[in-house]
Amino acid sequence: MLGGLVLGLSAFAARGARHPVTHHLVLCAPVETNAIYLSAFDNNDEVDATFETSELAPFRFEVYAAMPDGCRWLGVETLVPIDDHRFAYDYSETILGCDDGAIPFRKTPRTGIVTVAD
Repeated sequence: MLGGLVLGLSAFAARGARHPVTHHLVLCAPVETNAIYLSAFDNNDEVDATFETSELAPFRFEVYAAMPDGCRWLGVETLVPIDDHRFAYDYSETILGCDDGAIPFRKTPRTGIVTVAD
């Protein structure tokens, strides 16, 4: 269904010495029934992310997909630290283009909290 899915991760540059650290992140956000989310988080709402330092920094996941509705979509997940172990989470979608006559799915924005679980 999500053939051609491409995942991109971009982290904002952190200051100071660079010692990459990988954290296991867990998402807690509402899920609408029958909605499709272009998300980096797997079916368990978990993902590993590598940061340039041990300090949490804002970052975003971008997921591109050609959907069964005949449209090409971009899902953007933005994470902003709110303390040493949690991020504020914001998810939005953009339709990049559609085939002639396509009827786009309904957008499903959402917000939540992402916790560092390690």
